[in-house]
Amino acid sequence: MPKLTRRAWLLVAATVFLVAFAATFIVGQGLTASRSVRPDGFQRSADPRQIVVIMTVGVGDEVTEHSAREDASGVTVIVRVREPGGSRIALGVLIPVPITLREALGNRTVLDEGGRTVPDLGQYRGPGSQ
Repeated sequence: MPKLTRRAWLLVAATVFLVAFAATFIVGQGLTASRSVRPDGFQRSADPRQIVVIMTVGVGDEVTEHSAREDASGVTVIVRVREPGGSRIALGVLIPVPITLREALGNRTVLDEGGRTVPDLGQYRGPGSQ
């Protein structure tokens, strides 16, 4: 087998780097990966198995995941958003994110992903309700 020249080694290294970068880019959903957002609070809905998590996000942010982990004493809510690329106005927007639980919330505590208590903001009343 012939010995590779310095130039050939550089071409091989560059090719490996580009393939690794492309794989990371595709798996990571591009350069705009999602991030976890801390809830401002939650509200109870008419359905005892559903809560509405209130979040402040940026203009154009997209909710990519919302879920809950439940146990007997609490519910941990997880909400992730992805920021759009490019420049945009620096303005926070409150959005409601409904999350359905396996069991009724009852007296359980709602926690964020970091284990901090999420404030109970009372009963949810959607837009147009009185």
